[in-house]
Order: sequence, then structure tokens, then C-alpha cells
Amino acid sequence: MSLVLNPDEVLDLAGKIAREKGLKVVVCVDEFQNIAEFSEPGYFQKKLRSHWQHHQHVAYCLYGSKRHMMLDVFTNASKPFYKFGNLLFLNEIETSCLVEFFQGRFADTGKRITVEASRLIAELTDKHPYYAQQLAQLSWLRTKDVCTEETVREAHAALVEQLSLLFVTITEALTTQQLNYLRALIAGEKSISSTEVMHRYRITSTISISRSKAALVKSDILDNQAGKYSFQDPIYAYWLKTQYFV
Repeated sequence: MSLVLNPDEVLDLAGKIAREKGLKVVVCVDEFQNIAEFSEPGYFQKKLRSHWQHHQHVAYCLYGSKRHMMLDVFTNASKPFYKFGNLLFLNEIETSCLVEFFQGRFADTGKRITVEASRLIAELTDKHPYYAQQLAQLSWLRTKDVCTEETVREAHAALVEQLSLLFVTITEALTTQQLNYLRALIAGEKSISSTEVMHRYRITSTISISRSKAALVKSDILDNQAGKYSFQDPIYAYWLKTQYFV
């Protein structure tokens, strides 16, 4: 006979196990920001918090990759998870740590990667954890004995080509003004709101810039850290710069 639990029992399961077994439990939930896209998200979030806040021996580690959505869940005073716990922003991984990781993993399989090639992987992916590991794997697959910078560049070209169709789809959904703003951003313009720069990139107004920024952050193309805007996807930024805007 199978055991059937109601939703309340499921939400309290970690607390029950911790209490009955005398354990301290950590529950990790990845991409937690997706809770905002559930059916009746407000009700579900209230339900979760009403149970989780009473668990004395359980810690909940809720993490996600979309900064603006995570901030909305935990810093919006109208949301159930407002000030639910401490917020922790992870810093980017140091290049030296990535170099050491790549060299260790290559060595584990009887291959070798040069320091220069390891640094190039970090540089081409802007130290993005997912892409850095993906590019390292593609480089490893192309390596017989020693992985060089040439091998990494070949792997990087293949990665960009592999993702190009996805990037085309993303780009086709953007407005002309959003594309003009991205072109100025990629070009390294420091004062995009200046008359000269707006004229050069055919940006209609400062209001257009504000709207483009907000829309691009909402669509997870850009990240806003204390007013500094940057691409969330370094490979997409590279594709725009070297293929689309060319």
C-alpha cells in the first residue's frame, strides 16, 4: 500500500525528519525565482512561508541565476518571502581558481592544458561558471595530449556557432531601440545618454534608453548591479559584437 501525503505534510516533511531523527537538515532549491511563474504564485509563496518559518532544525538555501527576479521575491515588501532570510550575492570566480580547476581536471584524464589556454577559457567566457566548464569540455574533446590556445579558440568558435540559432531567435524579439542601445553598450560607450552618442547609434531619447534597460533586464539579457549594466550571457555578447553588429 503506497503512502499518500497531503501538501501540508509534504511541506513539513523536512522539519518532521529533522525533529524525529535529531538531525539538522539543509534543503537546497535551485532556480527558486521560477516560483514567481507558478499558477497563483502569491498563494503558493504564502503557503511555503507559513510552513517553513516554523521549522527550527531546517535551513533553506534558495538560490537562482536571475538576479532581478530573485530580488523581487525577497526584497519586494508586498511578497510573502520579503526578508525571509539573509541575501548573499556570489562573487565571480577568480581566474587563478579556474586555471587550477581546468589543469586538475585535464590531468585526471591523462591530458594537459597550458596555463595560457586555461586563462583564455576564463577570458572568452568572462569567467561564467557554466560556459567556462562547457568551453573547457569542448576543448578537452579536441585535445589528444596538450590543449593549447589554438584548441580553445577552435572550441570557442564551435560553441558560438552551436548557439547562433538561439541567439538569432533572441535578437529577433528585440525592438530597434533595444538593439541600438545594446550596440552602444557593446561598443564601450561611457555616456550613452549624451546627444552625440544617441545620434551616432540612432537612439531617440533618454526615455528610450531607460525603457530599453528595463526591458533588457526583465528579459534576462542584461544584469543591473548598482546602475552598472552588463550582459548575463557573455557568449551572446560576443556573438552580437563579432557577427550581428558587424
